[in-house]
Formats: sequence, C-alpha cells, structure tokens
Amino acid sequence: MRILVLSSVYRDESLGRVDTSTNVVNLFVREWNKQGNEVLVIHNSHCYPKIVHKIPKKVKKMLASKMGFEISDYEAVKEKEFMDYGVKIFRLPIKKFIPHCKPSNNIIEKQVNRIIEILEKENFKPEVITGHWASPQMEIISKLKMKYNCRTAIVLHGVGYIGSSGYRIKDYLKNIDLLGARSLSQSRRLKDILKLEQLPFVCSSGIPDEYIDSYKLNTEKYNDIKTWRITYVGRLVSYKNIDSTIRALSEIKDINWEFNIVGEGAQYCELEKLARSLNCIERIHFFGHIQRNEVMQILKDTHIFVMISKDEVFGLVYLEAMAASSLVVASRNGGVDGIIVDNENGFLCTEGDTKELKGILINIMDKDKESLKHIVAKGYERVKDYSDYKVAERYLCKILEE
Repeated sequence: MRILVLSSVYRDESLGRVDTSTNVVNLFVREWNKQGNEVLVIHNSHCYPKIVHKIPKKVKKMLASKMGFEISDYEAVKEKEFMDYGVKIFRLPIKKFIPHCKPSNNIIEKQVNRIIEILEKENFKPEVITGHWASPQMEIISKLKMKYNCRTAIVLHGVGYIGSSGYRIKDYLKNIDLLGARSLSQSRRLKDILKLEQLPFVCSSGIPDEYIDSYKLNTEKYNDIKTWRITYVGRLVSYKNIDSTIRALSEIKDINWEFNIVGEGAQYCELEKLARSLNCIERIHFFGHIQRNEVMQILKDTHIFVMISKDEVFGLVYLEAMAASSLVVASRNGGVDGIIVDNENGFLCTEGDTKELKGILINIMDKDKESLKHIVAKGYERVKDYSDYKVAERYLCKILEE
C-alpha cells in the first residue's frame, strides 16, 4: 500500500533536542513501513520570519507556557530531505506570520504544486493520503484528492480552526473520506461543533511493543507502602496543572508521600517557588530532562501517576504509566477518557481541580491493597491493546473501510 502522509509536525531526530516537536506522526509512519507499506512524508513546517525562530531559548519557553506550543529552532523548519527509519521525508516550509493563521490560497496552491512535483519525481502514486493537524493539511488533501482519487483522511489534534468563520472546513471535508480525532472526548466535541451524523474515528497513539514487553505487571510494589511515590512526566507548562497536584499533596499531612516531576519548561521556577511556599519542597524532586531508560525506571517505582491537564488531546505518557503498573489519575473528558474508566482501570478528575484531586489521592491511599492491585492489573491489560503495531494497523484499516 502506498501511503502519503502530510503533517505540520514531524520530528527530525538527527537534530536532537533542537527539534522540540512531538514524534506522534513518526511512530505511525515507522509502523506502516515495518508492516510492508511504502510510505512517503511531506512535513508542511510552519515557518515564521527567520528572526522569530532565532529568539532566545528562555523567551521561547516563556511564550510556550502561554501558547501551549514552542516555536521551533530554524534548523527544524527549513527545507530538508532526509530519511527516517527507511522512510523518505520532505520538509517543505510554509510561510506564516501569525501563529494559528490560515495560509493564503496562493501559498496553498504553490505547496500543492511542489508536492505533486515531488510525487512525480519519486514515481509515487498514493493509494492513501492522510494528514495530521488541520491546516494546511485539509486544504492540501482536498486538492490532491481531485488529482489522485485515492482514499483520504485527516486527523485533527484539537479543535483549533474549526470554529473560525474564515476556515471552510465543510468544503474541505467534501474531498476527504474520513475525519479523525485523537481521543473520544475530542471526537465528541468535533461531532457537536460540526453537527456531524457520526462520531469521527479515534486515532489513538500507542507505546512501543518493547515497552510492553519490558514493563512486566508488578503489583508487589503495593504491598506495605511506607512512602507513596507520585510522578508527573511532561513539559512544565501551565495547562498541565502541575501546580494543582503540588497543592493537593501539600494538604495531605498524615500520609508519607514524595512527588517526582520529570521534564523541563517555563514553569520550573514558579513550581519550585510554590512548593517552598507550601513547605513541601523537601518531598518534591525535580528531575528535569532525563534519558528514556531513567524515566522508565521512575515509572516502574511509581505508585500513582498524576496529570490532570486542561484540554489534553491525548497523552501517551498515561499509557506508559499504566504499562509500568502505576495507578493513573487523568483529566475527565480529556485525552484518555474512554481508555481509562474511572475506578476500574484508573481514576478521572476534573482538570486542575485541587480539592477533587486531594480526595482522589486520599481515597487511593486508603484502599486495601487487593483493590489497588485489581485496578493496576486492569490498566496493564488495557494497554496491551495500544501497542504501536496495533494502533497503526487499526488506523490504516479504518481509512480503507468503504
């Protein structure tokens, strides 16, 4: 199967930490390639005036904490052709002056022509075209469909652009066979906003098969707990509501706990200051950016993983925590609502609600160990359905359904 993938975000691993983008699309692409498909990727990189990409890292982090995304280094957005695990990637910058603004029709037309030139040069006639993030993927796929008449899909990572009066989503969808969302909650929102008859399909991420193999079910860590180990892994930005977890824990006085915060970001100083003001800094450990094997070890030792973000689109780390036999507390109506069932294989909390979170944590710590082990085992079993191989296979099968 020849699959053309379009995305606004595609991580270039050769750049290391200079490229701050997520690798969610990379993982689908690699799995499809491993499964015997021929894949080609067009990365429509959002390219602002060069001076914007070169602003100091500290300023970028400050802006990221407010905007929810980080402006990439120029090296990560400029034109480039490279290989990613045997798949050819073409990074084609698409000029923008304002974040979240729609490119002009003229720019879209030029981008479509460049993509067609690449496909003809590579002798690549797609049988499937799929895209991630709304703009400019929807506009481009809509036009490519008219030339190649193949199966088409788009997966939205949020509801940005959807409500904009200047964004003709209904017109674009006429030439796109399948609309997807990253989570069940996002799918429901899209259905309501667009007044669709059916729910968009859910395009979940997975975790590497080797993680599931190396993370064995371990319920023994819930025997005779002396100190509860709670963990957060991710960027230190405001919408992740890490401060709510610190506040909730600071009010739990008669139970021993420690809180591991793994990751870096603009909120570090603010969170450290908060912990000091609440007299719990000695029980909170800031790890910063650490290697994957170290993160895995921390999760293996973790009893409770907490991330009650606002508008979390998916949250792959929830699955990793469940695979590591951790009890997970996630946002209600968030990215893994539907994967996590409250009090069955994890726990759900109103996003950023300190009072509710405190109650959930105390409830967990008061439960008998057999009840906790049952929930952990249910979570571990749930994750087995979300390996990279299985989610990529389901994604492609869904596109090919008539």
